[in-house]
Amino acid sequence: MTTAPHPPIKLFQFPRLFGIPNLSPFCCKLETWLRIVGLPYEIVDTPNPRKGPKGKLPFIEDGGVRIADTSRIIEHLVKTRGVGPDGHLDRTQRATALLVQRTLEEHYAFVLAYTHLVSDEGMRHADERFAALPAIARPLVARLLRRAVKGMLWKQGILRLAPEEIVEAAVRDWQAVLAFKSDGPFFYGDKASGTDAIVFGALATTVLTPIETPIRDFLRAQPDCVAYAERMMARFYPEFPRL
Repeated sequence: MTTAPHPPIKLFQFPRLFGIPNLSPFCCKLETWLRIVGLPYEIVDTPNPRKGPKGKLPFIEDGGVRIADTSRIIEHLVKTRGVGPDGHLDRTQRATALLVQRTLEEHYAFVLAYTHLVSDEGMRHADERFAALPAIARPLVARLLRRAVKGMLWKQGILRLAPEEIVEAAVRDWQAVLAFKSDGPFFYGDKASGTDAIVFGALATTVLTPIETPIRDFLRAQPDCVAYAERMMARFYPEFPRL
């Protein structure tokens, strides 16, 4: 870790929507991680993910260098800033953290792509998602994005399942994740960790948005799920008005 002062981090992410930090679980994860560790940053609204160095969002610019992929970004910031929210975790919790991350980022994230960008209910909110575009262009962009995401999900495999099978798989994801959640204010108890950023990113876009799904219904019926999301909002995003 260098002792030289660092320029402000620029965080490139999708514009905010639906009163949560970000509809993208990865953008929400990274911004929440930055707030947990207390690193200052500047947001650059970036509706087009193709502007990113890997063609996706979020990414950061740190000292003129652009870095993509949330895991790589966090590794870079831990190394260069000497900060990290996981120092209090024991060996078992660190192992669990990796399993939770893999479940939510390498499986459930594809379910979110389906519910938010492919399903009829998700596309019902296309005008809000593409509000930065001229109204006449929104339907075309929505159709093109939907087609591209459907192709990606077919290759990945999840779109080969029936809708009810996708929901069933997602519910199993959350049942597994919630089995490890503590009864405390954060995932592992009284202190926030990187796992909270991951879980909150996936949870907020599922239960705190108007996109209705059976997965949302399942999570809203779980003790403490919505309360946990609301606690995270109140603790790390106090400027957001809540109902």
